[in-house]
Amino acid sequence: MADLRGFRYLSSMQNPLFKKIKSLGSRKGREESGLFMAEGARLVSEICPPWELETLVLTESFMESMEGWRDSLRRYPNAEAVVVPEEWMRAASDTLNPQGILALIRLREASLEEILQKSPPFLVILEDLQDPGNAGTILRTADAAGAGGILCSGHTVDFFGPKVVRASMGSIFHLPVVRADDFYGTLEELKRRDIMLAAAHLQASCPYDRADYRGGCGVLIGNEGNGLSPRAKSLAQTGIYIPQPGRAESLNASVAAGILIYEVLRQRRAQ
Repeated sequence: MADLRGFRYLSSMQNPLFKKIKSLGSRKGREESGLFMAEGARLVSEICPPWELETLVLTESFMESMEGWRDSLRRYPNAEAVVVPEEWMRAASDTLNPQGILALIRLREASLEEILQKSPPFLVILEDLQDPGNAGTILRTADAAGAGGILCSGHTVDFFGPKVVRASMGSIFHLPVVRADDFYGTLEELKRRDIMLAAAHLQASCPYDRADYRGGCGVLIGNEGNGLSPRAKSLAQTGIYIPQPGRAESLNASVAAGILIYEVLRQRRAQ
């Protein structure tokens, strides 16, 4: 048996914590509580400042078989630790086969200044992207390539939804995301700061590997079905396209983003 001293034990699903966890599946629930959820040992192990761990929920079997959760509590000694039965965890979880650990983390808003800290700045800019898997994969790719952050429009999928968090594989805790309600105004601000905006769309005239990304830049990716809006295209200093000599009509948004992100990295490494 696991040593439960210092842990709160919950067995009933008729309690505020269970209801709170279930509410985090919706954007409204996350905004009202100021929390989001991360599930699984890998994701929980990636939680680090400036993120604040509020509650760690575990099953006894997980505690007995794994040790990594102790590191989380050492990093966040003020976090509440709760032990629950397996059936409680299965009912609360957003996954079909929960590992036995989930965490509630305080939401925080990144600023434009935060994502422009790296020199020269490199942003991935998303307009109305809707698929959680695409959003999480793009975040993970941008993190791996050393981008400064993600800027997204107000109608882009919520990056703190469970599916996006899972797809990010922990990058949600490494790379700041800024949601801009005044998306076009923010693009104008970036241009005033000498950030070159490159809009990816099929009607563009410049191949993606001919543009110069060595200075401050932002790569714009649009909605999966409709692409970038005319206004977003018009605000970019250059339009870029990825050659597609085959028969496929288009590339998946996260694949296209990965190609563009690594072209920026390639050019900067070659300097």
